[in-house]
Amino acid sequence: MTPREKVLGIGVGGILVLAGFQVVWSKYRTAVASRESQIEALDQQIMEANDRLIQGAYADRMMGEYLARSLPGDPEIARSDYNRWLFELITLVDLSDAKVQFVNSTAVEAADSNPRTSLYRNHGFKVTGKTDQRGWVELLYLFHAKDYLHRITTWSATPTQEGGLAIDLTIEAIGLDAASPDLESRQQVSPLIGDFDKYADTILNRNFFSPPNQPPRFTAPAQLTVNRGDSTPLALSAEDPEKGRLRYSIVDEAPAGMQIDPRSGELLWRPSEVGEYRLTVRVADDGYPSASAEQTFQIAVVDPPTPTAPPTRAGFDDSTQTVLTALVQGGGDWTAWMKVRTQGTTLKLRPGDPFEIGSLVGTVVDVNARFVTLEIDGKRFELRPAGNLAEAARSAVSD
Repeated sequence: MTPREKVLGIGVGGILVLAGFQVVWSKYRTAVASRESQIEALDQQIMEANDRLIQGAYADRMMGEYLARSLPGDPEIARSDYNRWLFELITLVDLSDAKVQFVNSTAVEAADSNPRTSLYRNHGFKVTGKTDQRGWVELLYLFHAKDYLHRITTWSATPTQEGGLAIDLTIEAIGLDAASPDLESRQQVSPLIGDFDKYADTILNRNFFSPPNQPPRFTAPAQLTVNRGDSTPLALSAEDPEKGRLRYSIVDEAPAGMQIDPRSGELLWRPSEVGEYRLTVRVADDGYPSASAEQTFQIAVVDPPTPTAPPTRAGFDDSTQTVLTALVQGGGDWTAWMKVRTQGTTLKLRPGDPFEIGSLVGTVVDVNARFVTLEIDGKRFELRPAGNLAEAARSAVSD
Protein backbone atom coordinates (compact mmCIF):
# COMPACT_ATOMS: atom_id res chain seq x y z
CA MET A 1 0.00 0.00 0.00
CA THR A 2 1.38 3.30 -0.99
CA PRO A 3 1.76 6.19 1.46
CA ARG A 4 -0.97 8.04 -0.34
CA GLU A 5 -3.38 5.14 0.07
CA LYS A 6 -2.48 4.95 3.78
CA VAL A 7 -3.29 8.62 4.27
CA LEU A 8 -6.53 8.21 2.36
CA GLY A 9 -7.50 5.21 4.51
CA ILE A 10 -6.76 7.10 7.71
CA GLY A 11 -8.90 10.02 6.52
CA VAL A 12 -11.83 7.79 5.59
CA GLY A 13 -11.58 5.98 8.93
CA GLY A 14 -11.59 9.32 10.83
CA ILE A 15 -14.68 10.45 8.94
CA LEU A 16 -16.47 7.20 9.80
CA VAL A 17 -15.51 7.59 13.48
CA LEU A 18 -16.82 11.17 13.55
CA ALA A 19 -20.04 10.13 11.83
CA GLY A 20 -20.54 7.36 14.37
CA PHE A 21 -19.86 9.75 17.21
CA GLN A 22 -22.38 12.21 15.74
CA VAL A 23 -25.04 9.51 15.57
CA VAL A 24 -24.42 8.47 19.17
CA TRP A 25 -24.44 12.12 20.38
CA SER A 26 -27.67 12.82 18.54
CA LYS A 27 -29.37 9.81 20.13
CA TYR A 28 -28.08 10.93 23.54
CA ARG A 29 -29.44 14.43 23.13
CA THR A 30 -32.77 13.07 21.92
CA ALA A 31 -33.00 10.80 24.97
CA VAL A 32 -32.13 13.70 27.33
CA ALA A 33 -34.71 15.99 25.69
CA SER A 34 -37.34 13.24 25.92
CA ARG A 35 -36.54 12.72 29.62
CA GLU A 36 -36.73 16.46 30.32
CA SER A 37 -40.07 16.65 28.53
CA GLN A 38 -41.38 13.76 30.63
CA ILE A 39 -40.14 15.45 33.81
CA GLU A 40 -41.88 18.72 32.84
CA ALA A 41 -45.10 16.84 32.10
CA LEU A 42 -44.90 15.10 35.49
CA ASP A 43 -44.22 18.42 37.25
CA GLN A 44 -47.26 19.91 35.52
CA GLN A 45 -49.39 16.97 36.61
CA ILE A 46 -48.15 17.37 40.18
CA MET A 47 -48.99 21.10 40.14
CA GLU A 48 -52.47 20.41 38.77
CA ALA A 49 -53.02 17.72 41.40
CA ASN A 50 -51.93 20.15 44.14
CA ASP A 51 -54.28 22.80 42.75
CA ARG A 52 -57.13 20.32 42.82
CA LEU A 53 -56.28 19.41 46.40
CA ILE A 54 -56.26 23.09 47.39
CA GLN A 55 -59.49 23.75 45.56
CA GLY A 56 -61.00 20.66 47.15
CA ALA A 57 -59.92 21.77 50.60
CA TYR A 58 -61.34 25.24 49.97
CA ALA A 59 -64.58 23.73 48.68
CA ASP A 60 -64.80 21.47 51.74
CA ARG A 61 -64.29 24.45 54.04
CA MET A 62 -66.87 26.55 52.21
CA MET A 63 -69.31 23.64 52.19
CA GLY A 64 -68.76 23.26 55.92
CA GLU A 65 -69.65 26.93 56.41
CA TYR A 66 -72.68 26.62 54.15
CA LEU A 67 -73.89 23.55 56.04
CA ALA A 68 -73.52 25.40 59.33
CA ARG A 69 -75.52 28.37 57.99
CA SER A 70 -78.13 26.28 56.14
CA LEU A 71 -81.69 25.67 57.22
CA PRO A 72 -82.37 22.07 58.30
CA GLY A 73 -82.20 19.50 55.49
CA ASP A 74 -85.76 18.34 56.22
CA PRO A 75 -88.05 20.72 54.23
CA GLU A 76 -90.89 20.63 56.79
CA ILE A 77 -88.61 21.36 59.72
CA ALA A 78 -86.85 24.09 57.72
CA ARG A 79 -90.11 25.87 56.89
CA SER A 80 -91.39 25.55 60.43
CA ASP A 81 -88.19 26.78 62.11
CA TYR A 82 -87.67 29.70 59.72
CA ASN A 83 -91.34 30.70 59.90
CA ARG A 84 -91.12 30.76 63.71
CA TRP A 85 -87.97 32.90 63.57
CA LEU A 86 -89.68 35.42 61.29
CA PHE A 87 -92.51 35.76 63.82
CA GLU A 88 -89.95 36.38 66.57
CA LEU A 89 -88.34 39.02 64.37
CA ILE A 90 -91.51 41.03 63.72
CA THR A 91 -92.37 40.83 67.43
CA LEU A 92 -89.00 42.35 68.40
CA VAL A 93 -89.53 45.37 66.13
CA ASP A 94 -93.24 45.82 67.00
CA LEU A 95 -94.40 45.37 63.41
CA SER A 96 -98.16 46.04 63.50
CA ASP A 97 -100.67 44.26 61.25
CA ALA A 98 -97.87 41.81 60.59
CA LYS A 99 -98.23 38.75 58.42
CA VAL A 100 -95.77 35.96 57.63
CA GLN A 101 -96.68 33.82 54.66
CA PHE A 102 -94.91 30.78 53.23
CA VAL A 103 -94.82 31.15 49.43
CA ASN A 104 -93.19 28.04 47.96
CA SER A 105 -90.35 25.57 48.20
CA THR A 106 -88.29 24.78 45.08
CA ALA A 107 -85.78 21.96 44.73
CA VAL A 108 -82.53 22.84 42.92
CA GLU A 109 -80.77 19.86 41.32
CA ALA A 110 -77.02 19.35 40.95
CA ALA A 111 -75.99 19.94 37.33
CA ASP A 112 -73.39 17.15 37.15
CA SER A 113 -75.15 14.39 39.10
CA ASN A 114 -76.22 11.12 37.47
CA PRO A 115 -78.87 10.19 38.24
CA ARG A 116 -80.02 13.75 38.91
CA THR A 117 -80.50 14.46 42.61
CA SER A 118 -81.54 17.51 44.61
CA LEU A 119 -78.76 19.75 45.91
CA TYR A 120 -80.77 22.21 48.02
CA ARG A 121 -84.24 23.66 48.48
CA ASN A 122 -85.10 27.32 48.07
CA HIS A 123 -87.84 28.31 50.54
CA GLY A 124 -89.80 31.50 49.77
CA PHE A 125 -91.55 33.68 52.38
CA LYS A 126 -93.42 36.97 52.41
CA VAL A 127 -93.58 39.43 55.31
CA THR A 128 -95.89 42.47 55.52
CA GLY A 129 -96.74 44.95 58.24
CA LYS A 130 -96.49 48.57 59.42
CA THR A 131 -93.83 50.33 61.42
CA ASP A 132 -91.95 53.62 61.63
CA GLN A 133 -88.61 54.42 60.00
CA ARG A 134 -86.52 53.25 62.95
CA GLY A 135 -88.53 50.01 63.21
CA TRP A 136 -87.86 49.38 59.52
CA VAL A 137 -84.12 49.85 60.06
CA GLU A 138 -84.20 47.54 63.11
CA LEU A 139 -85.98 44.90 61.03
CA LEU A 140 -83.27 45.07 58.34
CA TYR A 141 -80.50 44.97 60.94
CA LEU A 142 -81.88 41.92 62.79
CA PHE A 143 -82.56 40.11 59.51
CA HIS A 144 -79.00 40.56 58.21
CA ALA A 145 -77.47 39.92 61.62
CA LYS A 146 -78.87 36.37 61.54
CA ASP A 147 -76.20 34.28 59.82
CA TYR A 148 -78.58 32.13 57.75
CA LEU A 149 -78.26 31.39 54.04
CA HIS A 150 -81.07 33.83 53.28
CA ARG A 151 -81.65 37.12 51.51
CA ILE A 152 -84.31 39.73 50.79
CA THR A 153 -85.08 39.52 47.07
CA THR A 154 -87.62 42.38 46.85
CA TRP A 155 -88.82 44.97 49.33
CA SER A 156 -90.85 48.13 49.54
CA ALA A 157 -91.48 50.70 52.26
CA THR A 158 -94.44 52.92 51.41
CA PRO A 159 -95.66 55.86 53.54
CA THR A 160 -99.17 55.33 54.98
CA GLN A 161 -101.95 57.85 55.59
CA GLU A 162 -101.80 57.21 59.32
CA GLY A 163 -98.05 57.87 59.36
CA GLY A 164 -95.22 55.38 59.30
CA LEU A 165 -94.33 52.87 56.61
CA ALA A 166 -96.06 49.87 55.06
CA ILE A 167 -93.46 47.11 54.73
CA ASP A 168 -93.53 44.37 52.10
CA LEU A 169 -90.66 41.84 51.94
CA THR A 170 -90.01 38.80 49.76
CA ILE A 171 -87.42 36.45 51.27
CA GLU A 172 -85.47 33.44 50.03
CA ALA A 173 -83.86 30.97 52.48
CA ILE A 174 -81.77 27.93 51.49
CA GLY A 175 -81.79 24.49 53.07
CA LEU A 176 -79.02 22.17 51.81
CA ASP A 177 -80.11 18.56 51.45
CA ALA A 178 -76.84 17.48 53.06
CA ALA A 179 -77.59 19.53 56.20
CA SER A 180 -78.78 17.79 59.31
CA PRO A 181 -82.57 17.36 59.32
CA ASP A 182 -82.78 18.63 62.90
CA LEU A 183 -80.20 21.39 62.62
CA GLU A 184 -80.23 23.72 65.60
CA SER A 185 -81.18 27.35 65.07
CA ARG A 186 -78.22 29.62 64.24
CA GLN A 187 -77.08 31.73 67.18
CA GLN A 188 -74.05 33.38 65.54
CA VAL A 189 -74.16 36.97 64.34
CA SER A 190 -73.12 37.66 60.76
CA PRO A 191 -69.55 38.98 60.57
CA LEU A 192 -70.74 41.51 58.00
CA ILE A 193 -72.94 43.30 60.54
CA GLY A 194 -71.37 45.64 63.08
CA ASP A 195 -72.76 47.94 65.74
CA PHE A 196 -76.45 48.87 65.30
CA ASP A 197 -75.89 52.60 65.83
CA LYS A 198 -73.36 52.71 63.02
CA TYR A 199 -75.60 50.57 60.82
CA ALA A 200 -78.59 52.82 61.47
CA ASP A 201 -76.60 56.02 61.04
CA THR A 202 -75.73 55.17 57.44
CA ILE A 203 -79.45 54.81 56.66
CA LEU A 204 -81.29 57.29 58.88
CA ASN A 205 -78.73 60.10 58.60
CA ARG A 206 -78.31 59.89 54.85
CA ASN A 207 -79.02 62.52 52.24
CA PHE A 208 -80.75 60.44 49.58
CA PHE A 209 -80.36 63.18 46.97
CA SER A 210 -76.54 63.22 46.93
CA PRO A 211 -73.61 60.86 47.60
CA PRO A 212 -72.69 60.17 51.25
CA ASN A 213 -70.95 63.10 52.91
CA GLN A 214 -67.18 62.53 53.21
CA PRO A 215 -65.34 63.74 56.34
CA PRO A 216 -62.81 66.57 55.99
CA ARG A 217 -59.07 65.87 56.16
CA PHE A 218 -56.32 67.83 57.89
CA THR A 219 -53.60 69.14 55.59
CA ALA A 220 -51.42 70.74 58.29
CA PRO A 221 -48.39 68.72 59.50
CA ALA A 222 -48.79 66.93 62.83
CA GLN A 223 -45.40 68.22 64.08
CA LEU A 224 -45.28 71.98 64.69
CA THR A 225 -42.63 74.30 66.15
CA VAL A 226 -43.17 77.77 67.62
CA ASN A 227 -40.79 80.22 69.29
CA ARG A 228 -41.37 81.18 72.89
CA GLY A 229 -43.08 84.55 73.08
CA ASP A 230 -44.10 84.47 69.41
CA SER A 231 -47.76 85.28 68.83
CA THR A 232 -47.84 84.44 65.12
CA PRO A 233 -50.97 82.29 64.45
CA LEU A 234 -50.44 78.62 63.54
CA ALA A 235 -52.63 77.46 60.65
CA LEU A 236 -54.14 74.03 61.42
CA SER A 237 -55.71 73.88 57.98
CA ALA A 238 -58.00 71.16 56.61
CA GLU A 239 -59.95 70.58 53.40
CA ASP A 240 -63.38 69.15 52.70
CA PRO A 241 -63.92 66.86 49.65
CA GLU A 242 -67.30 68.55 49.04
CA LYS A 243 -65.78 72.04 49.48
CA GLY A 244 -68.13 72.82 52.36
CA ARG A 245 -67.61 75.26 55.21
CA LEU A 246 -65.52 73.93 58.09
CA ARG A 247 -65.63 74.58 61.80
CA TYR A 248 -62.68 73.90 64.12
CA SER A 249 -62.69 73.18 67.84
CA ILE A 250 -60.22 72.01 70.48
CA VAL A 251 -60.87 68.61 72.02
CA ASP A 252 -60.07 68.19 75.71
CA GLU A 253 -58.25 70.91 77.66
CA ALA A 254 -55.97 73.35 75.86
CA PRO A 255 -52.79 74.98 77.30
CA ALA A 256 -53.30 78.26 79.12
CA GLY A 257 -54.08 81.17 76.82
CA MET A 258 -54.58 79.03 73.73
CA GLN A 259 -57.57 79.61 71.46
CA ILE A 260 -58.54 78.50 67.98
CA ASP A 261 -60.43 80.46 65.36
CA PRO A 262 -63.46 78.23 64.66
CA ARG A 263 -63.67 79.28 61.01
CA SER A 264 -60.07 79.61 59.82
CA GLY A 265 -58.47 77.00 62.08
CA GLU A 266 -55.71 79.45 63.13
CA LEU A 267 -54.27 78.65 66.54
CA LEU A 268 -53.93 81.82 68.61
CA TRP A 269 -51.33 81.43 71.33
CA ARG A 270 -48.30 83.19 72.78
CA PRO A 271 -46.38 80.51 74.69
CA SER A 272 -44.30 81.70 77.61
CA GLU A 273 -42.52 78.45 78.50
CA VAL A 274 -40.37 76.05 76.51
CA GLY A 275 -41.73 72.48 76.26
CA GLU A 276 -43.70 69.86 74.33
CA TYR A 277 -47.48 70.20 74.07
CA ARG A 278 -50.15 67.84 72.70
CA LEU A 279 -53.31 69.26 71.22
CA THR A 280 -56.26 67.40 69.66
CA VAL A 281 -58.33 69.41 67.20
CA ARG A 282 -61.65 68.45 65.61
CA VAL A 283 -62.85 69.79 62.26
CA ALA A 284 -66.46 69.34 61.13
CA ASP A 285 -68.12 70.20 57.82
CA ASP A 286 -71.60 71.57 57.13
CA GLY A 287 -72.79 68.58 55.10
CA TYR A 288 -75.83 66.45 55.83
CA PRO A 289 -75.24 64.73 58.07
CA SER A 290 -72.19 66.60 59.30
CA ALA A 291 -68.93 64.63 59.16
CA SER A 292 -65.88 65.33 61.29
CA ALA A 293 -62.27 64.29 61.77
CA GLU A 294 -59.77 64.64 64.61
CA GLN A 295 -55.99 64.95 64.64
CA THR A 296 -53.49 65.24 67.47
CA PHE A 297 -50.73 67.81 66.96
CA GLN A 298 -47.33 67.82 68.67
CA ILE A 299 -46.30 71.43 69.31
CA ALA A 300 -42.68 72.11 70.32
CA VAL A 301 -42.05 75.49 71.98
CA VAL A 302 -38.40 76.49 71.64
CA ASP A 303 -36.28 79.52 72.52
CA PRO A 304 -36.09 82.05 69.71
CA PRO A 305 -32.75 82.24 67.89
CA THR A 306 -30.20 84.73 69.22
CA PRO A 307 -30.31 87.88 67.07
CA THR A 308 -27.08 88.57 65.22
CA ALA A 309 -25.82 92.04 64.33
CA PRO A 310 -25.92 92.75 60.62
CA PRO A 311 -22.47 92.69 59.05
CA THR A 312 -20.87 96.11 58.80
CA ARG A 313 -20.22 97.27 55.32
CA ALA A 314 -16.94 98.94 54.66
CA GLY A 315 -17.34 102.59 53.57
CA PHE A 316 -16.36 103.46 50.01
CA ASP A 317 -13.25 105.70 49.83
CA ASP A 318 -13.82 108.55 47.40
CA SER A 319 -10.05 109.07 47.03
CA THR A 320 -9.75 105.81 45.08
CA GLN A 321 -12.00 107.30 42.40
CA THR A 322 -10.40 110.78 42.28
CA VAL A 323 -8.32 111.66 39.20
CA LEU A 324 -6.31 114.79 38.22
CA THR A 325 -8.04 115.79 34.99
CA ALA A 326 -6.28 119.11 34.15
CA LEU A 327 -3.73 121.75 35.12
CA VAL A 328 -5.15 125.14 34.18
CA GLN A 329 -3.37 128.54 34.22
CA GLY A 330 -5.32 131.70 34.74
CA GLY A 331 -4.13 135.16 35.83
CA GLY A 332 -0.61 133.87 36.31
CA ASP A 333 -1.68 131.15 38.77
CA TRP A 334 -2.07 127.47 38.13
CA THR A 335 -5.11 125.47 39.26
CA ALA A 336 -5.38 121.69 39.64
CA TRP A 337 -8.72 120.20 38.56
CA MET A 338 -9.47 116.91 40.36
CA LYS A 339 -12.64 115.01 39.53
CA VAL A 340 -14.28 112.88 42.25
CA ARG A 341 -16.08 110.31 40.11
CA THR A 342 -18.16 108.84 42.94
CA GLN A 343 -19.71 112.26 43.59
CA GLY A 344 -19.69 113.56 40.04
CA THR A 345 -17.91 116.79 41.17
CA THR A 346 -14.67 118.52 40.20
CA LEU A 347 -12.48 120.24 42.81
CA LYS A 348 -10.40 123.23 41.64
CA LEU A 349 -7.42 123.53 43.98
CA ARG A 350 -4.70 126.19 44.14
CA PRO A 351 -1.44 126.29 46.11
CA GLY A 352 -2.18 126.57 49.84
CA ASP A 353 -5.72 125.15 49.55
CA PRO A 354 -6.58 122.39 52.03
CA PHE A 355 -8.56 119.33 50.80
CA GLU A 356 -10.39 116.32 52.25
CA ILE A 357 -11.27 113.63 49.74
CA GLY A 358 -12.40 110.32 51.22
CA SER A 359 -9.84 109.19 53.80
CA LEU A 360 -7.18 111.64 52.58
CA VAL A 361 -6.78 115.02 54.26
CA GLY A 362 -3.99 117.32 53.14
CA THR A 363 -2.81 120.56 51.52
CA VAL A 364 -1.88 121.69 48.01
CA VAL A 365 1.78 122.76 48.07
CA ASP A 366 2.37 123.74 44.43
CA VAL A 367 0.75 123.58 41.01
CA ASN A 368 2.64 123.94 37.74
CA ALA A 369 2.28 122.96 34.09
CA ARG A 370 3.42 119.37 34.67
CA PHE A 371 2.08 118.26 38.07
CA VAL A 372 0.61 119.26 41.37
CA THR A 373 2.48 118.78 44.65
CA LEU A 374 0.36 117.59 47.60
CA GLU A 375 1.19 117.06 51.27
CA ILE A 376 -0.52 114.52 53.56
CA ASP A 377 0.68 113.83 57.14
CA GLY A 378 3.98 115.65 56.44
CA LYS A 379 4.73 113.63 53.31
CA ARG A 380 4.78 115.29 49.90
CA PHE A 381 4.08 113.62 46.58
CA GLU A 382 3.41 114.58 43.01
CA LEU A 383 0.22 113.92 41.08
CA ARG A 384 0.35 114.15 37.30
CA PRO A 385 -2.58 114.50 34.88
CA ALA A 386 -4.78 111.34 34.67
CA GLY A 387 -3.13 110.11 37.87
CA ASN A 388 -5.17 108.52 40.69
CA LEU A 389 -5.05 110.41 44.00
CA ALA A 390 -5.20 107.30 46.27
CA GLU A 391 -2.50 105.46 44.33
CA ALA A 392 -0.16 108.51 44.38
CA ALA A 393 -0.67 108.98 48.11
CA ARG A 394 -0.08 105.25 48.75
CA SER A 395 3.25 105.36 46.89
CA ALA A 396 4.32 108.39 48.97
CA VAL A 397 3.52 106.56 52.22
CA SER A 398 5.42 103.44 51.13
CA ASP A 399 8.48 105.53 50.21
